[in-house]
Amino acid sequence: MKNRTAASELTISSVYAWALIAVLASSFMALFFSLQAGVFLVLFIAVAWWAWREPEDAFLLLLILSPLFLMLKITQTIGTATLIKDVLIITLFIRLFAMPFLRQKLPYRRNVLFSPILGLGAWTLLMLLRADVLILGILRARDIGLYVLLYFAVLFLPQTVAVQLRRIRWLTISLFVVLILGVFQWFFAVDSAVLRFDPMRQVWIPRLSSLFAHPSIFGHYLVTAAALCGAILIAGRGRVRLLAGVLGISLLPFIYVTYSRAVWLGLAAAGATMGAAWLWWLARQRVRIRWLAAGAAVAAIAAATVLAGLIIFTPVGIFLRSAFDPTYGSNEERLDFAARLIAPMTPAEALTGRGLGDVLTQNFREVSVGAIDLAAGSSRTVKVAKDQTLVDNQWLKTFVEMGLAGLLLYSWLFWRVGANALRLLLRTPAGGAAIPRIIGLWGIGFLTAFVLQGFFIDVWDVYPTNMFFWIIAALVSAVQTPISDSSTIA
Repeated sequence: MKNRTAASELTISSVYAWALIAVLASSFMALFFSLQAGVFLVLFIAVAWWAWREPEDAFLLLLILSPLFLMLKITQTIGTATLIKDVLIITLFIRLFAMPFLRQKLPYRRNVLFSPILGLGAWTLLMLLRADVLILGILRARDIGLYVLLYFAVLFLPQTVAVQLRRIRWLTISLFVVLILGVFQWFFAVDSAVLRFDPMRQVWIPRLSSLFAHPSIFGHYLVTAAALCGAILIAGRGRVRLLAGVLGISLLPFIYVTYSRAVWLGLAAAGATMGAAWLWWLARQRVRIRWLAAGAAVAAIAAATVLAGLIIFTPVGIFLRSAFDPTYGSNEERLDFAARLIAPMTPAEALTGRGLGDVLTQNFREVSVGAIDLAAGSSRTVKVAKDQTLVDNQWLKTFVEMGLAGLLLYSWLFWRVGANALRLLLRTPAGGAAIPRIIGLWGIGFLTAFVLQGFFIDVWDVYPTNMFFWIIAALVSAVQTPISDSSTIA
């Protein structure tokens, strides 16, 4: 009894000690920098303490709040609150991976991306040292490296069926909130929408963005959710399949009014690859080829009919043709980006890259961000600086910054994720747990859309799409062991 009392007193004493350190540190920030910095420091310390005690709930909070961060980041006053994301990710990484590793208590998880991540990290560090503007290079390296920490954290979170169901429920709730706010924007705040010119009707049309500040980012989020709904609809069991189907169909109008070619093409490509992967799985279950061929033909005819209707009766045809029209405004701008970025590169730079963030000079842009902005957490200034590196083509930017070597490293990473997602799907028998099949299908669909959308936008710089890539990659890697089947979804 005395030992228990002593342990409790020691725990209370440590809590008071850390609280005193937090108060002193925040007071220092408030006195010598700004009151806002001191207040946010207290908030970040409290969030880190809570995340350390409740890692699974902290991960759920990250999923729930992810749509809100983009809207907060553009504000000058409370934009610093978006650093909660960084605090959560770093705390989860230390709590779930770094500390157990140092104490030699890290449980076994199959890490299928260890080698690609190691190579990508080393090359990123080298390209950081070659950056012309070091601060901008640090920001670019942070975008690449921060979510890798989240990958290692999610890898060592619990992966039971009950936990996965809880995550899906909270992600669905967050999605509903985003959709409701999207409806509100469409009917009551249409002036906040991004406009696009409709060449068919010769009018400017609003593009829905909800909380995401840009319709393409909103569309990427919806495609991620639609791929999950499709995976549950195809591979799940019970009434949850019906719910997933209804939710997936309800996402289509929102995806349409983003008027983003990258989003539309990404959704179509994700659906096609998921369907092909599922047919492969059925073939391995010895389903008759005749039935598979008939099902594939019906699906192809239905998809072609829907696409033809959209092209004939809606502006979809005009927008899809514009995706490959070099005279279209955004395409012409992208071609100008490519010409200005690639033309001055030497053969050596084509192989090794110019350095992180080195896409400014050729695009006639300047960046005004300093170390004080990073230290003070000036999120708006930092975001504006990072936006100067956007070239609307992730793979072009990667080629310029990291060279052919960087493209090969990313290809290696994508190959490992896709191959293991497909393996996870194919090796699960018909009577086995459905969660591995769902995660495998989701990984295949998301990866296809992610890579395709990279030709239209800088996907590694788009939050939360970049975050979801590493989360899904971690789930694909972690769910390589049998999962107990105790729920309708499985």
